[in-house]
Amino acid sequence: MIVLEELRIQITATQERLVAAVEDDQPYEAARHRARLEDLIEIAARHDIDVSAWVDRTLLRD
Repeated sequence: MIVLEELRIQITATQERLVAAVEDDQPYEAARHRARLEDLIEIAARHDIDVSAWVDRTLLRD
C-alpha cells in the first residue's frame, strides 16, 4: 500500500530530523518536528493505521 509506505517514510524522516535538532540544541526546530510527528500520528489514527512500532514515543516529550 503506497499510503502506508509514504507514512512510514515521513515518520522515520521526521524522527531523524527531530533527533538532530535536539542534539544540535535547536529547540524551535525540535518543537516543529515534534509537532509534525504528532500530526503524522494523528493522520495514521484517522485511517486506523497502527504506527506504534515506528514511533519512538520518548521523542514526543519536551
